[in-house]
Amino acid sequence: MPKVLVGPLGLPAIYEDGGKRVTTHSMLKTYLSCPKQGQYKYAERLKPKSLTRRDQPLRRGTWVHELLQAYYEREDWRKVHADNTAKFNKLMDVEKEELGDLPAECMRLFRSYLWHYGANKDDPFHGWKVLGAEVTLEATWPDSEDGLDIYRARVDLLVEDRHGLVIVDHKTHKTLPSHTFRTLDAASPLYIWAARESGYEVRGFLWNYIRTKVPTTPKLVYVGTARERLSEAALDTDYPTYVRAIKSYGLDPYAEPYFSKAKQLYRQRWKEDAPQTSQFFKRDILEKDDEMVARVIATAMRTRDRMHEDFDDYDVTERSMGRHCDWCTYSRLCTTEMFGGMGDHIRRREFRTGDPLDYYQDKRESADS
Repeated sequence: MPKVLVGPLGLPAIYEDGGKRVTTHSMLKTYLSCPKQGQYKYAERLKPKSLTRRDQPLRRGTWVHELLQAYYEREDWRKVHADNTAKFNKLMDVEKEELGDLPAECMRLFRSYLWHYGANKDDPFHGWKVLGAEVTLEATWPDSEDGLDIYRARVDLLVEDRHGLVIVDHKTHKTLPSHTFRTLDAASPLYIWAARESGYEVRGFLWNYIRTKVPTTPKLVYVGTARERLSEAALDTDYPTYVRAIKSYGLDPYAEPYFSKAKQLYRQRWKEDAPQTSQFFKRDILEKDDEMVARVIATAMRTRDRMHEDFDDYDVTERSMGRHCDWCTYSRLCTTEMFGGMGDHIRRREFRTGDPLDYYQDKRESADS
């Protein structure tokens, strides 16, 4: 196993780049969740060789994220989707079965996103002036004596709205997080600080949530009888999906109860300064004051020091056990080593080594594996 790197001023470092010791929020978050996972991911730089069912939300999220990036960079998002579909089609049948019909699901989800926010030729970004996508920010930690101990962040978008400059972070989740999560979130204050240190006077941080569960297509019941109709069971869907289903079944969209249901779903469409009622898309912005940002920075520096210094003895790195172990990428390796087994054969068979911060490479290889 690799030794811990040495960063600036002789400090231990799990990641060093160009003579600088680098810390990211993903590192801090992973270490706080489970130091052992931090060891595998960042100190050893282990990456899985193949996809599994537990990777599905991540892969769908990555796919949608790439479509969003292309769209906001004014590139052809349809070509990005076609390229990802071609890569998906090269996977083995067992991998396709585990991942589901990602091409169709991602297309439906993204089309719903565009409709929900009213994207059109005259205002494709719904009031946003996009200043940059996938922007890398760096800030020197306040206690760094020589400026070589840095925090690095990559933000999805920097946009200017009618109120000022905002950081936008695309987030995909199975269920939309609560307001409490956003209030206590540590990443957003650090991103705001890094942006300001990089010369961007941002006023706040906006979460652009997209639910990874695609809107459900209603089923046609009593087919071929006089009672043929859409199922009245509770539907987890949105307006575009519902209307497409009505048309595909050859039903009258103005007949009841279809018209009333479609009208109800249409009202969930995003409007500026109006309550957000969609179950699939949500945007929430928070402005965080200087005192809160300072407290988060101080806490992050404490975690930073523990994280970079904690891997001198790999055998005694703490494990944080819980239900999350069931879907952890390193669960088999961790369990084997916990019981005194030799994990090297698992490392060779299931993992490869790679740069944990090489985000773009991660995306490409996730489809090529």
